Amino acid sequence: MSQETNIATALEILNEPGRVVISVTDAAAVLGIAKSTAHNAYMRTGYLCDGVPVIRVGKRCIVSIAALKNALGLS
Repeated sequence: MSQETNIATALEILNEPGRVVISVTDAAAVLGIAKSTAHNAYMRTGYLCDGVPVIRVGKRCIVSIAALKNALGLS
């Protein structure tokens, strides 16, 4: 997959209508980092990055799209 395809996919994830949370794996793709890096950050701190908490619901770990957009400086 090319970098342009990755960027397009990340933007599609962030702009999908009606979606308010995404998985840690999808959030890692948006940030352009490995999913193992994202999971390690979450396990150490409870945050994916500054200002982006990971919410645990049962076995599922999710990230608020609004918090992620805010951390990236997007509206």
